[in-house]
Amino acid sequence: MREYTWKWVVETGPSVLKESREFVSGLILNLALITGVVVFRWSLVEIAVIYLIEIAIINLVFLSAALFTPLPVDDLDGDAWDSEPTPAQPLALLPPVYWRNIKFVSGKAVGSAIFIGAVTVPVVSGYSPDSGISLSVSLAIAGIALFQLRRVWQHFIIDQSYRHKSPADAMTFAFAPVVELYLIFVYVVAPVTVVLVGIAFAMDTDLDSPLILLTYLIPMGVIRAWIGSLDPQTDDLELSFN
Repeated sequence: MREYTWKWVVETGPSVLKESREFVSGLILNLALITGVVVFRWSLVEIAVIYLIEIAIINLVFLSAALFTPLPVDDLDGDAWDSEPTPAQPLALLPPVYWRNIKFVSGKAVGSAIFIGAVTVPVVSGYSPDSGISLSVSLAIAGIALFQLRRVWQHFIIDQSYRHKSPADAMTFAFAPVVELYLIFVYVVAPVTVVLVGIAFAMDTDLDSPLILLTYLIPMGVIRAWIGSLDPQTDDLELSFN
């Protein structure tokens, strides 16, 4: 019986770890934010800035990857998608980009850019550090950039896997955090802020205290881990680009 259990663990363990990797990554990233609040005394604005920069980095790397994918988008009609794509290779060291991908990506990215901009403007306007960006925030941003570069390498670059993908595949990765941001804004930021503002008026509570900030970060972590557990390359996370 013990031998059978060990054999089952050996056979199924790697697949379970692979499937749960993004879920664990979401937990780790949110734990890093909690650590920043507890150890480095990050404010709510600093957390929001880090999170929005993370979304910007994700969109930058994966929308860039979408430009190199030669396969057509499913269920899209038109001469551009029914024929071989027209490549352009401005740099010899990079794979060719496709004009139809540039038009498709730019058109679909407008809506998310407007939403992200609407959230970003009030946050950035309230973030004016006296002595510049702190070292801890800079390290967090650098870690996010390296992590997302590893993801795009894993899913699109290694073994030139972008050759077997369409721009919609990369855009699903890029737009997943936009969906995440919407859910966090509607189900965490708005209701928690209303409750905390009421408590602050009633009890004269400091809204920048670590305990108060954790009331944002814990439910944010739940949503981020859930979104992270959905695989953009399967039907777990299905976004329509038609």
